[in-house]
Amino acid sequence: MVLLDNNVLALDYGLDQIDRMGREQVWVDFNQGLDARLITPEIAGMLARLHWIRLIRLACDTSEMLPVIRQATSYLKEAGVSQSRFWAYALVRDVEEAHRRVMALREMGVEPFAQPYHDYDGGEPTEEQKAFARWVNRKSLFKSCTWESYKK
Repeated sequence: MVLLDNNVLALDYGLDQIDRMGREQVWVDFNQGLDARLITPEIAGMLARLHWIRLIRLACDTSEMLPVIRQATSYLKEAGVSQSRFWAYALVRDVEEAHRRVMALREMGVEPFAQPYHDYDGGEPTEEQKAFARWVNRKSLFKSCTWESYKK
């Protein structure tokens, strides 16, 4: 099952479904970033019982989310989820701020995925935002050179 609802943790119905999926032989993937603010030790336990197709995707669109992500991943690890499953969307508006956030995620053991910002009025990402996302998302680059050396 690939679920597209990124607010599934906010609803009792969604939590009931997660609990039920954890008791069945269902392989799941939450395609959107789960809201890390809603991951408690109890919810982490429910998520740990799931059969994951791929990764546990979280959303980290601002620096204010970093302590929240740190707490959520701590709960998930305590519940038995492998750190290799942690992955986070990182919205890229200000590249310098996004760089600090991506490096903090990396340091936490959370694999970042950079998404250049598209505004609702049709504005396209800047070349710098696109280059930054390319550097982060091409793991051979991200793991072998710094952003400073890549952008030169």
